[in-house]
Amino acid sequence: MNDVLELRYRRLLRAYPKEYRAEHGEELIGTLMEAARPGARRPSLRETLHLLAGGFTVRVRATRTSGVPAWTDGLHLGALIVAVVTFAQLPVLPYINYPAWAALGIVLMVALVRGWMRVAAPLAAVAAVAASWPMIPGLGIPVFTMGPMYGDLAPVAPYWVVAAASAVLAVRRAGKDRTSGKGRWWGATMPGRSPRWLLVPLAGWALQLAQVPTYEPIWVVSRAGVEVAALLLVLAATLAARDGRWALAAAVYLLPGLVYLAENLLVTSARGFLYWSVLTALVVASLVAARRVHAKA
Repeated sequence: MNDVLELRYRRLLRAYPKEYRAEHGEELIGTLMEAARPGARRPSLRETLHLLAGGFTVRVRATRTSGVPAWTDGLHLGALIVAVVTFAQLPVLPYINYPAWAALGIVLMVALVRGWMRVAAPLAAVAAVAASWPMIPGLGIPVFTMGPMYGDLAPVAPYWVVAAASAVLAVRRAGKDRTSGKGRWWGATMPGRSPRWLLVPLAGWALQLAQVPTYEPIWVVSRAGVEVAALLLVLAATLAARDGRWALAAAVYLLPGLVYLAENLLVTSARGFLYWSVLTALVVASLVAARRVHAKA
């Protein structure tokens, strides 16, 4: 018995969910050890990639919620991501100067994480109207300034995306189904309710307080790399899960960015066009893949 090889196989099997390993782990280890080359001390590259891909597929398929339409899970996750990314990017000082705005943002994000859509929907609507106040005809000068206000579409687009998605999900929840089940990042349902999402704005605020120059090229390129990697995983997850919830979440995330691009079309650089083209192509590929797997189902 090659204990070193077995140990390395067991490490690779951690790619699979704990419940799956408990049920099938020993059987997989036995099969792998029987098929291993005599004297081998490490899995082959092919075996490694196969096990990692298999674990990814099992985990993604485990996120499908029984009895809940894929679009509700995808819309929920997309709205949550837009919310946490938007509040993470806004400057910290306005939050300190406008405590009501800070409180609204925190409660809104918690409500989205918990799936309290009938709480999130009115809060998101208030945030959208408050941020768009100068752009709404007939409102005049606000009596109470809750937070930052904008005169362009791009900065307020994320708020309206979250407000619209939350309203749709609140109406859906008021009907017969929940928006999504109780979930962990790699748990039994979509990760739309993982409290880890709240680490995103906390990390953004911490970087600002530490005066980290996040608009330097290295940080901008790093964020673009993370987004591309995430969207590649979305494409892989769409093919593995065989439904469109991941693709829809990605499309919701991309929507405010496309509004920004449309508003700044004439001043966008070639690199900017390349960046948005890559993100759009990946999202479109995921949507097309979702449509095809749905048609085959």
